[in-house]
Amino acid sequence: MQSTNTQRPLWHLPEQAAAYVLATGTFATLGPFGTFDLAFWMRLIYWTLAIGAGWVFVSASIMTMRRKGLLHYESPILRLALSIMIAAPPTALVVLVLEEVFRPGDGPFLKPHVFLYVAFVCLVIGGTMIAYVRPRLTQPVKVPSYMIFMKRLPPQLGTDLLSLSSQDHYVEVTTTKGRDLIHMRLGDALEELRDYPGQQVHRSHWIAARAFSGTSRENNRLVVHLNDGRTLPVSRSFAIKVREMTPKVDVPD
Repeated sequence: MQSTNTQRPLWHLPEQAAAYVLATGTFATLGPFGTFDLAFWMRLIYWTLAIGAGWVFVSASIMTMRRKGLLHYESPILRLALSIMIAAPPTALVVLVLEEVFRPGDGPFLKPHVFLYVAFVCLVIGGTMIAYVRPRLTQPVKVPSYMIFMKRLPPQLGTDLLSLSSQDHYVEVTTTKGRDLIHMRLGDALEELRDYPGQQVHRSHWIAARAFSGTSRENNRLVVHLNDGRTLPVSRSFAIKVREMTPKVDVPD
């Protein structure tokens, strides 16, 4: 199987770092939730630590859900809600400590409104993370290498291969719907068909597994029988592998 898609890893550190710096700078500049009364350098430290804690706990909760399979099967709203439920309490404790350090004496240690603020911040962080991470949880569709070869065939031939035979600078392709010549080397065709069930039987011939119906000897030489009535010669170098082939039996539904 081949894929030309190149994807970033699930947790792309430069991307995470850039988002973290942007979020910290935004919150430190705007000073939400009453922190604008602090000096800028204090706001910067406050939000660096507060958002850093949220980032760590939200990341941990998302990774936990991923291991449990919830990121794959549950709804986006439930994923986000679960990440906030897991990350908000420990993040809130960190923020409560920061409140005591930067704004001491401002009411009791446990402040209900702080939990709401933290839930909001975790919602922003978690929503952003899931939005970026979710597409990377779906693996790119891998296209079999033999589809490259199939695209070379004329539409009227279909794609149910029976055999390939070398004809000078061409390859004679036989399918269940007919035959035609394709301008390419047999070796290149077999490289593209490496994932297609079949076997090279001679330096000039290849047969699909579905086309094999048995072997016999003609004029003291091993030949392979195809289910369309043709026979092809078998080289000594491929004789062992050909003898190991089993005719395909169609079982009625």
